[in-house]
Amino acid sequence: MVSGVIAEFNIFHNGHKHLIDEARREADAVVAVMSGSFVQRGDAAVTDKWSRAKAALMCGVDLVIELPVCYALNAAPRFAEGGVNTLAALGAADTLVFGSECGDTETLKRAAYLLENEDAETADKIKAYMSEGVNYPSAVSKAYGGKIPDGLLDKPNNILALEYIRAVTRSGCGINVKTIKRVGAEHDGTDVNGSYASASVIREKLVCGEDISKLIPYPTDIIGEAPYLLSRLDSAFAAKLRSMSARELQDISEVSEGIENRILTAAMEESTFDAIAEKVKSKRYTMSRIRRILIASLIGFTKDIYSPIPEYIRVLGMNKTGAALLKKAKKNCPVPIITKTADFKGDSKMLRLDLRSTDMHALCAPVNRRGGADFTHSPVII
Repeated sequence: MVSGVIAEFNIFHNGHKHLIDEARREADAVVAVMSGSFVQRGDAAVTDKWSRAKAALMCGVDLVIELPVCYALNAAPRFAEGGVNTLAALGAADTLVFGSECGDTETLKRAAYLLENEDAETADKIKAYMSEGVNYPSAVSKAYGGKIPDGLLDKPNNILALEYIRAVTRSGCGINVKTIKRVGAEHDGTDVNGSYASASVIREKLVCGEDISKLIPYPTDIIGEAPYLLSRLDSAFAAKLRSMSARELQDISEVSEGIENRILTAAMEESTFDAIAEKVKSKRYTMSRIRRILIASLIGFTKDIYSPIPEYIRVLGMNKTGAALLKKAKKNCPVPIITKTADFKGDSKMLRLDLRSTDMHALCAPVNRRGGADFTHSPVII
């Protein structure tokens, strides 16, 4: 049996190691579909994707596949849809394993069924709450009060877990689902619990130059050049947004309901990414969505690029077991499997977006900011 996980590993820490260990408990191998250069919270990954893939391989993962940025830089439903459909296209995973605050698979499956089969009354409630200026996640949580266990829709990993289950259901891929209860620090929590801390705390320590060796299950030199900071692109964001028209912004991923005008006004008044995002903030839009839109604008992520089915499988790293899985997958995979970017001869908007993302992400690096890394890096092999 093969377990699949969908993750960012930004940064790979002891909590991730626990998830991988649990995923391996009844499996012969683990395949990870991992975000590349940019992540769902609307930020640059704190290290390059190959360093994160190597950390995962050193800690129990056998094969690491890149999650295309059109999924990685998107809301939870599309993040989950892209990850599940990438695993399904590869055809190597029997069970999707994911963490949650709930920790009970059957409870999550029942809640996912309600969400997937939303009745008219609940749908009207969601619309009503949103018309009052409530953002979508909060509107859903309020509308389902009493039908879904209290607090279930308030926790980020529970929400993503529900989207994984819904994506598996819609895909009809036949992959089983299993949740593992999160251990240690809460998602985005500020406390360190023994050897556990949230990825956000570890990233903050990395940025401040503090020792994180007790919070990660591999030598710190594996991290490589870090931290990558989105603030190093402040001028690029301001220049790009000030050169765009409202019509051009309307074509950008996740833009709707006139937010393009707020963005253009903010970009004229502010000159840093964080300040622009803060200026655009409103009750209707989560900060993560605003940040994703700004990054999408810079990298040229337009709505026409998104497709629920991946156009390729791109390999970031593997070990001997992963190589065997990949060899077997190539026999039936419906899309090209890319191990060397230069060898891909097709025309894919999705891949071109990935390549631009890698080049923009390189400009977030502290020292080596050269482009073209997708053509010079081979998959990590251990």
